[in-house]
Amino acid sequence: MRLNQSFPEPGTPGSPIALDRQRASVAAAIPELLERVSEALAPQGAVVVLLGDAGTGRLAIAEESALAFMRAVAEPIRLVVLPQPPHATSGIASVFTPDFPDAGAGEGEAATVAMRIVAEILGDAVGDAVGDAGDEVAGDAGTDRESRRDAEAATWQAESSAEFEASEASATRDPVRPQAPQAPQASQAVLIAPNVDFYAPHDARVLEIVLRDPRMRAIGTARQLTSSVERLGIGAGRTRISVAPLDLHQAGVYLGALLGVDRIEAETLRRWHEAAGGNSYALAVLALSSDGSGALRRSRGTAWTTADTDDVPSEYARVLIGTCTPEELEVLELVALAEPVTETVLLRSVDAACLSALFERGLVVSRAHAEGLSLVAGHPLLASLLRSGMSPVRRIQLNDQIFRVLSDDLGALDPIYAPERLMRLVVFGIEGGHDLPFSWLWAAFELMVRGGDPRLVLNLALAVTAHPGADAMQAGAAALRAYRLARLIGDTRSLRPLLGIMQHMLDRSESAAQMTPMLRVRIAATLIKQGVWDDGDVDIALAAFEGLELSVAAEDAPVIEAVRSARVQSLAYAGRLREAALAAPEPEVSSDLKAEWVRSPARAIGTLILDQQGAFGRAVASAENTRMLSRLGPRVRPDFVDMQGFSWLLGYWVSGSTESARQVLEELVTEATADAHAEAHYSGLVEAGAVLIAVQEGRWADATQAAERLLDRLGRHDSWGLAPLIQSVLALALAVLGERDGAVRAIRAATVHTRGIGQAVGGHRRLLVLRARQWLRDPDTMVEAERLAAWANAEGLSLIELQALHVIAFESRAVRPELLERVRALSADVDPPLGGAYLAHIERIEAGPGAGARDTDEPEVRMLAELGVWLPLPPAAGLTAREREVALLAALGHSSRFIAERLHISVRTVETHLSNVFAKVGVENRDELRVWAARDRAGAGSAPVVPAQG
Repeated sequence: MRLNQSFPEPGTPGSPIALDRQRASVAAAIPELLERVSEALAPQGAVVVLLGDAGTGRLAIAEESALAFMRAVAEPIRLVVLPQPPHATSGIASVFTPDFPDAGAGEGEAATVAMRIVAEILGDAVGDAVGDAGDEVAGDAGTDRESRRDAEAATWQAESSAEFEASEASATRDPVRPQAPQAPQASQAVLIAPNVDFYAPHDARVLEIVLRDPRMRAIGTARQLTSSVERLGIGAGRTRISVAPLDLHQAGVYLGALLGVDRIEAETLRRWHEAAGGNSYALAVLALSSDGSGALRRSRGTAWTTADTDDVPSEYARVLIGTCTPEELEVLELVALAEPVTETVLLRSVDAACLSALFERGLVVSRAHAEGLSLVAGHPLLASLLRSGMSPVRRIQLNDQIFRVLSDDLGALDPIYAPERLMRLVVFGIEGGHDLPFSWLWAAFELMVRGGDPRLVLNLALAVTAHPGADAMQAGAAALRAYRLARLIGDTRSLRPLLGIMQHMLDRSESAAQMTPMLRVRIAATLIKQGVWDDGDVDIALAAFEGLELSVAAEDAPVIEAVRSARVQSLAYAGRLREAALAAPEPEVSSDLKAEWVRSPARAIGTLILDQQGAFGRAVASAENTRMLSRLGPRVRPDFVDMQGFSWLLGYWVSGSTESARQVLEELVTEATADAHAEAHYSGLVEAGAVLIAVQEGRWADATQAAERLLDRLGRHDSWGLAPLIQSVLALALAVLGERDGAVRAIRAATVHTRGIGQAVGGHRRLLVLRARQWLRDPDTMVEAERLAAWANAEGLSLIELQALHVIAFESRAVRPELLERVRALSADVDPPLGGAYLAHIERIEAGPGAGARDTDEPEVRMLAELGVWLPLPPAAGLTAREREVALLAALGHSSRFIAERLHISVRTVETHLSNVFAKVGVENRDELRVWAARDRAGAGSAPVVPAQG
């Protein structure tokens, strides 16, 4: 408690990481709740009870709300923050003892103690007098205790009310009890009482009587509504307000304020919010521990973590379980490992006294479950902390214990017919090292066919693959599933042995004969594709595919399509796009749904190539239709669906349909957010879409931030080969922002031949690098543009060739007749409006500047910008990154409001940046800025050339 602190000095919560900035962060995250609490304090004698779980920021809300209320009133008000209720073993008799030793808390009647407390808080002479009288009355052994208490309280309350009314008419009053020099004279007080549901009966009674004085307002916090808490919250001016965990948006605001950044990266925020359950204390633990360990990165106002999982610091455990006995800790570990605990037999196996003690301290709580109530750890992150802190031996012991308890309770029940019990037995059995019946493993594997935690499903698939009871079909299907998941999450320790197992399955004629042709083909194709991923010789892979297709020539169409689909993927991931396009399925959808499922990966590749050819209308329709078909049926392949979603988004991005691309991105994000175990969380495809949209909209700082975060993650594991594409985006964004050295490094990284999506969209990747060179005024830009045009022509990529020719025309400020003829032919092959926009601008360049050299009306340039094609600004020394963003948009004629909305800044900030731009480039207004930009675009060789590479 800070009795003698004068307003506006706030108190701070007493937990190890509860700093002033944490309290302010809570205020920033939930201002509506603070306003509601502050308003509830307005009536005389108001009492507000904040109900919520531990760690939800109740004390921070109480303090901030009290301070807000105190700022709003003119008269002096004391802020008193009581300490936490003492533990039974602390030796402290009462919550009031540390701060009111003269009140005799715990020694006298509640009314007498309450009188003295109010007297000390407010310097109340009447209270002292009544308190002395109360001592005499308390000594009268012949008076009934209850009657005497009620009479004292009534007398004291009446006299306190009279004193309060007198104080309203008088600006000053002389306290009998001397105050500390720094304490302000106050006629009212706000009392904050944390965790009043843990008060001893005597303390609860004292507090109840203290709050009868109309000069006292109070905010109490509680986890649950006990009878004493209920009495505090009933009556006129008494309010109960629930404090819920922070939602995702509130958590982002809270953590941003806590860490001093503008925003938290979406995946980091989602992971923290899920782990903490929105609990503000747990969120702070995760954020501050990541910051302290060096796992937290900050760049351009955004924070994110470099770790795929978050380590919870041991301080969190010491705060929560420091008072647990060894026996209680064992029970808590079991609950943490088995949560949610729904089985009665498991509950009966633990010590009831320990469980009761954990309940009392809130370390274990009950939650609603589909089949009733379940037990879970009472604090977010606590279960995760306990699990991660277990030694391997202890984990095996607990898994073994849980498995034995559950299996002994089966009786005659076959768990195959009880899916929830089956999954529990299989999970704990595998972790406990038990040899499980194969029928259990296979039934559980079938239950997980539509998804689940990838690591759990991987372990299950590995167990099925290695089980002697599995036939060739079952072992092969499980091995394929395990391979895919191991690639997805980057589990190389499982991946390499799986390749050997699958090869062994094919080499053994007996097992191969037991497989269906489709399964044999899928395993063989997987091994060939892995060779391509490992930078093997593509021609050798193609020969293997040819032999494989010949071996199944007599089989059904879906089997043959599986070979062809794998061939298309391998060609595209190696960058051989013309061959991949020729091998891709025909655009028309067949009537065979099974064949369409098999073709879906090749169709996704086909849409990526159609985009580069300029046929993005067909590409979008194909991607959307294929994605819909792939989601049908009992065995959905999430990786196919994710890839088709990315192809769908890319089609809109290429065409310049920003709004449609954003809608697709929002749908992909929503789907991923709805499933905590969605494979999209591991692939990076959704984040890649967000990076591309930022470039299309000209949000270069956002694009840079998003690209840097994604590349940090892809540096640890890149299952789709996305890194070269993202490096090319980063190169362009940094070049636009004027960060030359970073752009040059990104250009070099983008040219590294990594197989995967980066090669399948090689035209877009190379074009982004070329545009980065344009912005850097690289002397090799023309040479690189000619190389790109020739490569695109050889690969049959009309749009990429057209874009490369546009760079040649723009850089030379001249158009040869043969180039113009080729441009017109290519623009006819490219879907509108993009083909027409490029042709119009090249024709304008061909016409020459003439009288239009100073003309600021450049509809072709603005059209290209609206489609995501941003032509370089003239060189201007001294412009900051943000000023370059603003100047680029303003030079195209956009209003300050438009620029503010696009860049997520205020109009005033835009105007400030524009003023700086005008001064630095030597212009007076927007019109002159447009002339400045147009003159550079109209005249050849007007800008100095600086090499992009040494």
